[in-house]
Amino acid sequence: MLAARQLTYRPSLKREPLWRPLAFDTGDARCVLLSGRSGAGKSTFLRILCGLLPGFRGGKLEGEIAVLGRLAPRQPDGRANMLFQNTDAMLHSPRVSDELATRAKAARRRGAGDLKSGWLAELVDLLELGPLLKRRIVELSGGQQQRVAFAAVMASRPKIVLLDEPTSNLDSSAAVSLVRLAAACMDRFGVCFVAAEHKPDHWRELMDGAVRLEAFESGSWAGAPGTAPTSVLPRALDLDKLRREADASRCEQEAEPVLSCRGMSCRRSRRQVLEGVDLELRAGEIVGLTGPNGAGKSTLLLLLAGGLKADGGELLRHGEKRALHAGLLLQNPLHQLFCDTVRHEIALAAENARLPDVSARVERLLAMADLTSLADRAVLSLSYGEQQRTALAASMSAEPPAILLDEPTHGMDADRLERLARFILSARESGAAFVVASHDRDLLAAFCDRVLVLNDGKLD
Repeated sequence: MLAARQLTYRPSLKREPLWRPLAFDTGDARCVLLSGRSGAGKSTFLRILCGLLPGFRGGKLEGEIAVLGRLAPRQPDGRANMLFQNTDAMLHSPRVSDELATRAKAARRRGAGDLKSGWLAELVDLLELGPLLKRRIVELSGGQQQRVAFAAVMASRPKIVLLDEPTSNLDSSAAVSLVRLAAACMDRFGVCFVAAEHKPDHWRELMDGAVRLEAFESGSWAGAPGTAPTSVLPRALDLDKLRREADASRCEQEAEPVLSCRGMSCRRSRRQVLEGVDLELRAGEIVGLTGPNGAGKSTLLLLLAGGLKADGGELLRHGEKRALHAGLLLQNPLHQLFCDTVRHEIALAAENARLPDVSARVERLLAMADLTSLADRAVLSLSYGEQQRTALAASMSAEPPAILLDEPTHGMDADRLERLARFILSARESGAAFVVASHDRDLLAAFCDRVLVLNDGKLD
């Protein structure tokens, strides 16, 4: 499916190439896993395959890359469609039904049908989008938006579909459904897939090719599904080691509460999203929050941060009065990044709170978030994962007593996950309480003090 010869890409004349010249051939593979560390250039590679780079954002591309036996286009030509890591960049209609109907109208000559019949109706059924068709897209959870975006990509029946971290925002059942749908597309319509993933477990029995991108040494493989060597697979997280580190950092004495809610309820778009939620956060505590897509996790974090008004119940802020009672990391970091550079972004909240020694505080956060080398980079030039770490450091800049993280593990490799967990473990020594919302239950169980499950608007 993919073949490269002496392929390199330089984002700008001032930057080094992302990779040493790549040379590989995945043969007749129909499902290729693309792996590599965070920031290795996986998203860039996918954009090259579908013709978005270098044409739309510049840079210098050298060598050759072939897709299905033809050179990759220098402009998008419809052969390859891409599901972006940030679904906000590709969903433009007010409601789910509008988005899918628009895509179907453009693709009817290829037999996609409409929302009531044909291939698009089958997509809606397989991805369980029927209950969402009348919903406003901006009110959907990140995982629900990702499912809608996947259906939109498939509606035009491309020859190849490029998936950028397609399962990282999905609960386990939704991830399994997406991979099954990919398998059905391969069998029924001959569609090929390239999936950039840090966790390949769902794809292992389907993938018959792999490309691993690294700055100094890359590799590739093609073979029978389920037989991929570890050399081309992402490194797995050492959960036992992380669990030991978390156990060593816990305080035996029960700390004072810093933030709590009682009987919290919330309706959004005439839907009861949360009902009677009780939660108390104590200083230095790390609470994991999980549950299926659309369960209300993001809504609960917004309520705790004061970004939404509850319909019932009360929010209690304990301890000394601070300028900011809770720091919040949103699922999409671009929704909360405002400054030109990483350094300025992290300094903003501390400066607004008029805290002392802002420069020293910023340097410490840069180091903790592994952003020192990127401190003077433009925020918009960063990868998704780098933007997310910037937003995380910025949310902690004013030293709020509670820090609320909405899917912070999205798009992170094992090394970054370990650093994130250690970042949180070290930060709680100052007394900050954390809520970490994630679908990665194994990670939450390894380093959180307790894990809560939100389902149908209620905490278990």
